Amino acid sequence: MDAALRRRMFTYYDKRAPDYEEAYTRGVGTASIADPSIFTTEAERLAGVVGSFGSGRLIDLACGSGYWLPHYARRCVSMTLIDQSANMLGECRAKVRTLGMHDRCTLVQGDVLEYAFQPAAYDSALVGFLISHLTEDQERQLFESLARMLQPGGRFLILDSAWTELRARFNAKTETQTRRLNDGEAFGVYKRYLDRLDIANWKSLYGAMTEVEYFGEALFAVSGRFPR
Repeated sequence: MDAALRRRMFTYYDKRAPDYEEAYTRGVGTASIADPSIFTTEAERLAGVVGSFGSGRLIDLACGSGYWLPHYARRCVSMTLIDQSANMLGECRAKVRTLGMHDRCTLVQGDVLEYAFQPAAYDSALVGFLISHLTEDQERQLFESLARMLQPGGRFLILDSAWTELRARFNAKTETQTRRLNDGEAFGVYKRYLDRLDIANWKSLYGAMTEVEYFGEALFAVSGRFPR
C-alpha cells in the first residue's frame, strides 16, 4: 500500500467519524456484501464476544468512535483508547461522557503502528477492524507491538472482516475498494480479508496462540495470547 492510498484511507475514516457506527447499526458503508442485515446480525454476535472479554487494564487499538466500549467496560479497571483520527476521538470522547466513564478512560491520538507503547502495560487488548486494512508487513508490526505491550498471560481480541464464499461474490480477497461518504464523496480504501487459514498462520508467523470465538459470513472474532 503506497503512502498516497494510506493518506486517502485515513481521510475517509476521519470524515466518516460521525456516521462510522452505521456499519454496525445499519450494515452500510462497507462496499461489500449487499444484504446489510448480515452485518447488523453479526455485529451483535461480536458484541456478545466483546462482552465476555477484557480485564484489568485494557487498550482499544484503533478505537474509532469507541463503539465496543460499552461492551467491555464493566470488566476493566482502566481503558486506553487510541486512534489517529481527531474526529473519531471526538466521537469517542462524547461516548465516554455519556457513559460517565471519565475516571477510567484515557484517550490518545496516535498511529498504533508508530506509537511507543510501554512494555507490559496492559492486561488485555482489543483490535477492532484494523488488521484488514494492513499489509502483511504492517500486520507483523502490529503483532510485535501487541506482544510487547501485553503483560505475561495477557490476552488480545481481534474483530475483523472474514473471507468467505459469500464475500467472494462481491469482493476480491485483497483489493482497493471505492467507499463513499453519505454525501457521495469517494475514497480508495485498502482491504485484505482474512480466512481461517490466515488466522491459523498467526501461530507460526508471530507465536500467537489463538481461538476462534466466532466466524460468520462477514465478520469474525479471534482471541489469543503470547506464550511466555
